[in-house]
Amino acid sequence: MCRAFPVVGLVLALQCLTAVGTAEAQTAAMAAPDSTPTSPLPAHVTVLVPTPTTELRVQDEVLSSPTGTSRAIETRPLEAGRDYEYTFVAEWAPSNYEVVTRTQTVRLRRGDTVVVDLTRASSADRMRIRYVATPDEVVAMMVDLAGVTSSDVVFEPGCGDARITIAAVQAGARRGVGIDIDAALVARAQQTVRMKGLQDTVDIRLGDALDIKDLSEATVVFLYMSDEFDMRLRPILWRDLKVGTRIVSHRFTMGDWMPDRTINVLLGDGFPFTLHLWTITPEVKARAAKQD
Repeated sequence: MCRAFPVVGLVLALQCLTAVGTAEAQTAAMAAPDSTPTSPLPAHVTVLVPTPTTELRVQDEVLSSPTGTSRAIETRPLEAGRDYEYTFVAEWAPSNYEVVTRTQTVRLRRGDTVVVDLTRASSADRMRIRYVATPDEVVAMMVDLAGVTSSDVVFEPGCGDARITIAAVQAGARRGVGIDIDAALVARAQQTVRMKGLQDTVDIRLGDALDIKDLSEATVVFLYMSDEFDMRLRPILWRDLKVGTRIVSHRFTMGDWMPDRTINVLLGDGFPFTLHLWTITPEVKARAAKQD
């Protein structure tokens, strides 16, 4: 019987060690609940945005206050073996008269580490430009610079109250088309067209100026938008417009596409205005073809 005590002691010791080992295993499991290959895990996303003040939305939810040009995001835990679509939307103001919206949708899986770059311009970018009326004297000079004739079809992306389109038709253009994203401005322009009896020759549409489907009909395009907008429209102009089509822009330019002519206007109040004229040439069409 005396020999049984060491055995009992050994059994008790083993039971104690087993209990300690089980407790440690339970603690480890609690500390690392995602250690199994099939347990849900979040994806980690670094989103690069154009400016420190860019508003970032993920799945239509606005994130907290802007925190620089690189934002770290952790998704909710994702199930193993499934793809998840996440949509990232950046919105920022390059200037005090325009807002750019850029969207990218990516597929994420459990535990992914991904970089989403929203700093690169995309043909899917959308813009809203604050309306600023062009003085009537400048409108007349734009129509004159374009050399509008009775054979011309005039388009004005971002027409606002359509005063340039209307002036071009009154100066002799065969037809005018204006497009604007602002419903109130479109309604005002349509009312002006009716008041002037131009319903048969002027068409004012509600829509995004970057989505014009029939721009190829234009022989003259008038612009007063922004440098950013002009650069997004430029490849569309190069692709869709016919050789000989003229483009006149109030103030804003087209990057490294140099205007054929630039004129500076000083009105009676001393405020300066600048107008630019480009023409679609075979060289421009060839350049566009190389970029496709």
